[in-house]
Amino acid sequence: MTEIGVHEAKTHLSRLLKRVENGESFSITNRGKVVAVMVPPREIGQAEVNDAYSRLIELRVKFPIGTGREVTDWKNEGRR
Repeated sequence: MTEIGVHEAKTHLSRLLKRVENGESFSITNRGKVVAVMVPPREIGQAEVNDAYSRLIELRVKFPIGTGREVTDWKNEGRR
């Protein structure tokens, strides 16, 4: 992954975005420290969405948070 200084990234943002659109990735650095990464977006398949949803359901069962009414009551209680 190519490293680019923040000043260069700011100056040539449009050009960098075109390159990212074509599949390249960049680390943006500020005084030698990576502060951001520019990567092309990736498509998320239905299988990945289903897997994430299943894991959320498992967490909900493992750590129940109460009914919708209870959550609303807790939220309102915090506002007092």
